[in-house]
Amino acid sequence: MEILRASNLVKIYGNNDNKVYAVKNVDLVINKGEFVAITGKSGSGKSTLLHLLGGVDIPTSGSVCIDGVNIYEMKDDKLTSFRRSNIGFIYQFYNLIPVLDVRENIILPVSLEGIMVDEEYFDEVIKTLDLGKRLNHLPNELSGGQQQRVAIGRAIINHPKIILADEPTGNLDSKNSKKIINMLKYYNRQYGQTIVMVTHDSKIANMADRVITINDGKIVGDEMSADN
Repeated sequence: MEILRASNLVKIYGNNDNKVYAVKNVDLVINKGEFVAITGKSGSGKSTLLHLLGGVDIPTSGSVCIDGVNIYEMKDDKLTSFRRSNIGFIYQFYNLIPVLDVRENIILPVSLEGIMVDEEYFDEVIKTLDLGKRLNHLPNELSGGQQQRVAIGRAIINHPKIILADEPTGNLDSKNSKKIINMLKYYNRQYGQTIVMVTHDSKIANMADRVITINDGKIVGDEMSADN
C-alpha cells in the first residue's frame, strides 16, 4: 500500500545563469512498511530530496503526498502539526535540546501536540534503546551512540507514519553505526514503520530493503538491496 508519493518534484536554487537544480523532476513512490535507502555522492541532492519529502523544505514545483495528503497544499501551521504527528526525523548531528534530559527529549513531539504520553509504549521504547539508566541525563552527558538512540526514540514516540533519517550514522563509528541501523530495522519490522534513510555509505545503504541512487538531483537507480 502506497504511503508516500513524490510527483515531478523540482528544487531550484539561484536564478538565471546561477540556477542550480538540486532536485530535478523526481517521481517516487514508497510503500507502507518499506525500509528505503537513498544514496549518492556528496552534493547529489539526496538530503534536499529527503527534506522535500518531509515538508522541511519547499519545492520549486511538484507535489508530495503522504497517506494521500498533499502536504504542500497546507498552510504553515497545519504543515508543522502534520509533520509532528506523521513524520519522525533523525539527523546526523542528533538535534537534541541541550537543556532537556533524555526523557524530555524523547517525548518532545508528544508534548508539543499536547497529547498524553503512552507510558507503556515509552517504557518499551526505552528498553529496546537501552536507555533506562540515562533518563535523567542531559545530551552532553551521553556518548554519540546514546544521543542517536535518543533521537530514534524521539522519532518513533508518537507512532509516525514515516521516519526520515538523514545520515543517521554519519557521526558514529562502525560498531555504533551497525547498532543504529539494526534498531531502525527492528522498528521497521516490529511496528511496520516506513523508513527513508539518506546515506553516502554503500554498506549502510545495503542494510535497507531498497536502494535508490541519486545523481545531479535525478534518480539514476532504484533496486532491491543486494543484502536482502
